[in-house]
Amino acid sequence: MKKQLLILSAMCGLSYGTAIAQTNSIPNGNCESWTSSTFEIPQNYVLSSNSEALSQNAPFNCVKTTDAYHGNYAVQMTTEISATHDTVFGYFMNTNPNKNGGPSSFTGGFPYSQKPSGMRGYYKSSIALPDSGIVAAFFYKAGVLIGQCGVYISGTHTSYTLFSVTFSPALAQNPDSVIFIAASSNFNNKNLARNGSMLKLDSVSFTGVTSQPALFNGDFETWQSTTLDKPDNWILSGGGNNTTGGVFKTTDAVSSNYAIELKTYLGDNNGVPQARGGQISTGWYPNNCNSNCQEQGGYPYAKQIDTLVFSYKYAPMGSDNAQVNLNFKKNGSIITNGNQGINLAASTSYQYKEIPFNLGQVPDSVMVDIQSSLWNDTLLSFVGSDLKIDNIHFKSQTLQLTSIAQINGNDNEIRIFPNPTTGKFHIQGLMVDVQSLEIYNIVGEKVAAFTNLKQQISNEIDLTGSVPGIYFVKIYNGEKICSKKFVIQ
Repeated sequence: MKKQLLILSAMCGLSYGTAIAQTNSIPNGNCESWTSSTFEIPQNYVLSSNSEALSQNAPFNCVKTTDAYHGNYAVQMTTEISATHDTVFGYFMNTNPNKNGGPSSFTGGFPYSQKPSGMRGYYKSSIALPDSGIVAAFFYKAGVLIGQCGVYISGTHTSYTLFSVTFSPALAQNPDSVIFIAASSNFNNKNLARNGSMLKLDSVSFTGVTSQPALFNGDFETWQSTTLDKPDNWILSGGGNNTTGGVFKTTDAVSSNYAIELKTYLGDNNGVPQARGGQISTGWYPNNCNSNCQEQGGYPYAKQIDTLVFSYKYAPMGSDNAQVNLNFKKNGSIITNGNQGINLAASTSYQYKEIPFNLGQVPDSVMVDIQSSLWNDTLLSFVGSDLKIDNIHFKSQTLQLTSIAQINGNDNEIRIFPNPTTGKFHIQGLMVDVQSLEIYNIVGEKVAAFTNLKQQISNEIDLTGSVPGIYFVKIYNGEKICSKKFVIQ
């Protein structure tokens, strides 16, 4: 888990992939298929593990439960570990701790000026040793950490159990803010985490005071929703701040409706802040393999000689580079000359790119990795590098056709025929509000435009003499647009 929680190791003084058809070696290479996922986190808390779980193809693991100690709801956190994703602890917090130095460097939190003597709450748990959940609060004055209290939780508790912890030493002065964090596993050492460690939490409050922080929501009765988009059939890496690891859906596409956007974000390595590239892949790396990792997964592929093609635009920060990389395997092992890739330089408009290869033998699978920064581009100045990529496919294979968008919800299908064509074709089914259509090649260059179109009947388009390849028709009716793909032979 490339988690920000590692930086909490400075805490002290606390009381105890499915095989698919050969034609889909790069599924969803046209970047048109996305899944929108909505999850809830406790109101006023800026960060949870749900976005990280989504990016790692794991179930949401910080969720609302009606199994409450008091009122209607409690919060349930669960640690998720599997062969295909990294360790994802269930957690939520009201800070984004992407800094070195542990709690002393945290920022944000809830305004609070009272001086509590301790903290209490109720929990259920199923956490096997050596793993432990944690509930902790940190108090600040003018940005300086002035005190903390918390508790580690382990064992099985099937009914709600009280925890109560007292400041030791007591706060010497009134704070101006408080940061609250809870997690289902011991983030001081992720190797101690156990799959399925579960912590339910309810009715948390500070003791020895007359009121709680206004934004605290310690009874977990109010929740807020977040919706994230994830490209289908791709594995994401990274996370934090309720995004899918620097991976976003964008309408700035070469053709059709969408492309994939990867942004380099502020991450950390064992508590040390560094830039991390937004990344998508059709493969994955095993947990805790350190420097001996060999990529797993991928999709069936059996071409010794071929070319990967795609279109991209890139806005790097400084001297950063993006990267597209291929790993070919035979019987589970990387084959001779089986690692192929290319670094991508800045490009303000979509640029067509090819990665040709001639392998030492015929592979049986391929893994595709794309990222907005190189692995060794970890300088903080690289944060913000922005890669957009679209139409990713092998020349030997047909790029998936996109579905047809309907204008104004009309049920009539817009048809292109014949398709493929030698240059002349007809387009039929245009509605009365269509204003124009434009034709683009695979690299996003406009090659023709037409107005004064006929509605309801066939319009003949003549592109005789055009270079053979994939083309796209974009149809406009003011703000709305639909796309259709065709091939010139």
